Amino acid sequence: MPDPADLRAIVFDFDGVLVDSEPLHFAAFEEVARELGVTLTYGRYLETYIGFDDREAFETLLAEAGEPAEPDRVARMTREKGPRFERLAAAAAAADRLAFAGSVAFVRGTVAAGIPRAVASGATRADIVLMLGLIGLADAFDVIVSADDVARSKPDPQTFRLAAERIGVAPAACLAIEDTRAGLRSALGAGMRTLGLSQSHDAATLRAAGAERVEPALGGLEPAALLRGFPNGGR
Repeated sequence: MPDPADLRAIVFDFDGVLVDSEPLHFAAFEEVARELGVTLTYGRYLETYIGFDDREAFETLLAEAGEPAEPDRVARMTREKGPRFERLAAAAAAADRLAFAGSVAFVRGTVAAGIPRAVASGATRADIVLMLGLIGLADAFDVIVSADDVARSKPDPQTFRLAAERIGVAPAACLAIEDTRAGLRSALGAGMRTLGLSQSHDAATLRAAGAERVEPALGGLEPAALLRGFPNGGR
């Protein structure tokens, strides 16, 4: 494991870390599922589907429903989810309910401190760019790795490896911030240090998945201090 002093970049998951969008993804996903005749609860969504990209989520949904997961059908379902999610995200942002408390200030702190940073997410690039704009962080990230950029989504480490490559920082010098088990496994597989946020799963679940440290949120954390003192410092 690298020396904590060597940490110099932060790689963020997106949904469930910076934005409270998982309930919105669920609502849009559930609408499409209902049209298929499948009833899906939010608890089931969190247990099974969170951390998947849209393609894998719909493939899993179809398989569980005993339906063929033909590529054209999966692509159509993904397209149908898109505008529903966009509508829900815009409404949440208008009500100031999209960004998690403290997340925007934390990201702006990384910008002010000159800390290399990236988004590494299973969401589509369109969804990420949309929400970054809605929460006032449109120009905060030069590097975004989305579901559109990788062949294998989390828990495969490809997403985090590509993010490290694109910001030019070795994975061992990156702190990954995640909220899901699949995301933590992806980051660990890429060789990154891991901070879990208990915004989607409880702390025990995140620690069991490999989070070195768990916090309830980014609010109150200071980016440079977090890197210097990890896993113990940061406030």
